[in-house]
Parts: sequence; C-alpha cells; structure tokens
Amino acid sequence: IVYLVNPSFREDEKIKEIERKEHQKLTLKIEKVCASQDKEIKEFEENRKNKINNNEDLIKICFDDTVFCDEYQILIEKIKTETKNIKFRKEFEEEWNNTFSNINYGCYCRNKPNLTIYNTCPIYEDPLDNACKLRQDCISSKNLAWNESLECNSDFSAFLDTIPYSNMKKFDSMTNEEIMLMTANKYKALLNIYNKLN
Repeated sequence: IVYLVNPSFREDEKIKEIERKEHQKLTLKIEKVCASQDKEIKEFEENRKNKINNNEDLIKICFDDTVFCDEYQILIEKIKTETKNIKFRKEFEEEWNNTFSNINYGCYCRNKPNLTIYNTCPIYEDPLDNACKLRQDCISSKNLAWNESLECNSDFSAFLDTIPYSNMKKFDSMTNEEIMLMTANKYKALLNIYNKLN
C-alpha cells in the first residue's frame, strides 16, 4: 500500500496558524483602540458637563456641537441666564450669526447662492438645497440677509422638523445623504436654539 502525503501539508498548517495569530493580534488591537476611544469620549462628555456646571466656555460648547446644545436643557438654561449680561449676549449672537452664515451646502444653503458650483441647481433635486432655495427666494424678495431672515424661516423650519436628529458625529468618509443630514441637523439646531433664547 502506498500512502500519498501532501508535501505542503505542514506548510499549509503553519500558514493557517500564522494567519490565526495575526488575526488574533489585529482583533486585540481593534478592541484596545475601541476601548481607548470609548474612554476618551466618556472623559470628553464628563469634562464638557463639568464646564457647563461651572459656567465655562458655554458659547464654545454650544457652537461646537449645536445638536447637543439644543438637546441639553441645562446648557440652554445656563445660556439663557448668561444672556442677561449684555456682553455675553452680544458674543453669543455674533457666534450664532457666524455659525449660521458659514454653513455651505449645495447651491443655495449658503450666505450667497452659488449657481456655478454644480451642474444643476438645486443639486440633484436635493430636499435641503430645495428648502434653502425657497428661503433664499423669500429673503431676496424682502431684501434681507441670510442670517437675519426670521420671517422667511417658517417653511424652512417646517422642512427641517421633518428630519430627525442623527447620532452621526464624525465620519472618515460620508455619503451625500449623511452630509445632507448633518447640515440639516445643524440648521435645525441653530434655529431651535435661537427660538429658545428669544
């Protein structure tokens, strides 16, 4: 009887063992990175809440994450109290105006419409760019500025209210829909903050 043995059998087994160990190392590395990120996020959240409790950096905290600002009632109440101080109120309003004016999305969601940036405007029947176009048409007809057109906000706000807040914060690569959601969330939060403080 002749037994035929695969001469590369042992080599195959060695390679599988090496691959298994490499996979295990990679899995452990990923778990460590995730644990480290979770720890950093938790520390960041605690630090942010401590600052709010101590009335520190309220304006910066609010405009660094407008959705958090809109949803975190304690921060809104602290800001409401601080806006009794004229200097604080002026700084807050300036930051609100800067943040609102510096959002650039599509052809119309910007301080001045830019109809050359895309082949078709509003972009690809995008619902946010369409809503911004209607708002731009309104402010243009009333000779207002993009950041001061409260009388043109009702339809815009009604559209934004149909978009729920997203938990998405940061992405390495974002889809067009994710960018639209983040931009809509920012506008929605800014308008809500403005309404709560006025």
